[in-house]
Amino acid sequence: MEKNKKNISDADLAYAVLRQAGSAMYFRDLIGKVLEQKGTTAVSRSYAMAEVHTQINLDSRFVHMGKGTWGLTDWVPQRGTSRISDEGTGGGSDSNLRREKLLAEIQQDYTEPAIHERDDSDDNS
Repeated sequence: MEKNKKNISDADLAYAVLRQAGSAMYFRDLIGKVLEQKGTTAVSRSYAMAEVHTQINLDSRFVHMGKGTWGLTDWVPQRGTSRISDEGTGGGSDSNLRREKLLAEIQQDYTEPAIHERDDSDDNS
């Protein structure tokens, strides 16, 4: 079994470690567990840590969760394309929808006083 672990890629081991943990892990802890399972010697440990980190970074199964933690892409909710607005804003994300709504409110605030001013000036004629 020990020989098999040396043939498994670092990314595959990291994937198995995260699957078993069931939640995101700090990158040093994750890499430490991978190196522990591979039986990496202390002499080459810093080089091996950099190599494992690079492999995790390049593998689409992993996602950086922030503050040095890594998780699995499977755990992150996927965005659907069904959120695109009927109005054709094109974006569809929450922030784009909020911007569009805010812009519409601002434009309405600026156009309403101008309309009322014209109505008032028509009454004075």
